[in-house]
Amino acid sequence: MTAPRILTGAIYFDDSGNPGAKSGSDFLPSSRKAWTAVIVPSTVAATIQEVMEIFLNGVRDQFGVDELHFTEIFSGKGLWKDVPVGERVEIIGMMAQLMNQFDLPIVHQSVSEFTRADHPATANPFRTGGWDTADLSHFGLLLLCSEVSRHVRVMRGRSAQDFDLPFPLFADEGILPAGRDRTLPNWGDVIDGPKVRFRNSADVPGLQLADFAAFIINRTQWIAATRKPGPISPAEQVVLNASAALNVLNFTPQSIPIEEFGRAGYEARLSADRIAKGLAPRPLSTK
Repeated sequence: MTAPRILTGAIYFDDSGNPGAKSGSDFLPSSRKAWTAVIVPSTVAATIQEVMEIFLNGVRDQFGVDELHFTEIFSGKGLWKDVPVGERVEIIGMMAQLMNQFDLPIVHQSVSEFTRADHPATANPFRTGGWDTADLSHFGLLLLCSEVSRHVRVMRGRSAQDFDLPFPLFADEGILPAGRDRTLPNWGDVIDGPKVRFRNSADVPGLQLADFAAFIINRTQWIAATRKPGPISPAEQVVLNASAALNVLNFTPQSIPIEEFGRAGYEARLSADRIAKGLAPRPLSTK
């Protein structure tokens, strides 16, 4: 199948999380659901399409895969189980370089069982147009739509030529099968429709940008929440190098001494951030 060419600005969503996996940290619960958006401005869309086609064609020719799932690439699972570590690391590095070269804007949103306790206004789930915010995946996607729209409006105000709105929004299949669309309750000035177009990443290469960003952010948080301070392992270094290349609009860049890079420092920084926002120092249970 020939993938459709997306030559206009667009927004790509992919989800991540650690279902059932226990980090040992209250700040990274197993119920956590996360969505990550990569925004491709209008002025670089055609170039991104061309670069992605060249990159993916090269990967297809060398490894016989039609799409990149970076969790599998990093872990050496599935079609990647027999690919040497060095070659898998090279693929991760190349994607990080692409993200960094174009400085693609990224927005990340996570929700978990304590989100509603932190924000009482969200304590009563609602249904609208097929969306059910009792489902954390639905809830997180809608929150991300709101956050992305807010950031895009600000960026458009600074550089209107980069944002010929509204942009189509593509999300990786899951909530709905590939090929289905679902109308959104708001954000029509930023998101075309407004609706989410659920597709698979083999057909819409831009989704593989979102897969990469979602994996790197999720894995970086997992490393920070579970490790003890000490030397960085080669696997950790690969992820952290890629993480440093990401332009995440709603994250504050931090330089962390290696002796503080572990669960204790991670939780201390998040506690301080929660206090600054008027929240309890640690997440509250909803039960």
